[in-house]
Amino acid sequence: MTCSVARASLLATALLSTATAAAASPWPREEGRLFVAAKTNYFKSTGDEAPVGGGGAPVFERFDGDVYAEYGLLRGVTLGAKIVYGHARFYDGFFESQVDGIAEIEASVQYAVLNGRQGALSVKATGITPTRFEQGGRPGVFSDGIDAELRVLYGRSLISEPFKVYATAEAGYRRRFGDGADQIRGDVLLGLEPTRRLLVLVEAQSRLSLRNEKPGGADYDVLILQPSLVWRQGQRWSVQAGVSYEAASRNLERGAGYFVALWAEF
Repeated sequence: MTCSVARASLLATALLSTATAAAASPWPREEGRLFVAAKTNYFKSTGDEAPVGGGGAPVFERFDGDVYAEYGLLRGVTLGAKIVYGHARFYDGFFESQVDGIAEIEASVQYAVLNGRQGALSVKATGITPTRFEQGGRPGVFSDGIDAELRVLYGRSLISEPFKVYATAEAGYRRRFGDGADQIRGDVLLGLEPTRRLLVLVEAQSRLSLRNEKPGGADYDVLILQPSLVWRQGQRWSVQAGVSYEAASRNLERGAGYFVALWAEF
């Protein structure tokens, strides 16, 4: 693996998405290597207007933390796991409810089909188990059953002078075994490396419903924009900080938030 490809691997691997499948890199982890990211997120959405007779516009707030890990099991085979714990508050204009606990647990296996100078191509299978917290969380998004996702990931280095630019693209199908609609998911990431220590990341995430939900099940579309900065402290540690903004949505009150993450590679 060349130096530029290795750096691109670190760049894309460390990106994490709240309440979605764990972000991953198209480049596989080297055999026996471990990557861990701990992340703290805050998110808030507010309705446009108060319901008739209500005391104010609906408000949803969520504060959570997650730990994501990847391990290079074999050459080209990477295992992943993620757990999310948080606190959510929802005010519907009349009453307020709060819930906290483990929100989501997921596990994944990824296989690198291609890994060379022309880029990296991988396929990834993920299983996601929501919990009581997720079911009592954000209205319109909750999952009430196990989800399974199959995803294709591709990434490559675009230019190396005068600064490095990387790009990754992902597309996946999420099967929801509860009442919610199945989804087509796509992510695009552009990374700029002006110095060896600094990364500038811009990511777009889309969630498109297939509208095959059962009565009462979640059915929504959303486009999320997520810029962030990463500061590397040596070869092992990095710190990421960024914002998350829902630029467009259907059946969902749009919101925004921010996050801070610590990465470590062993």
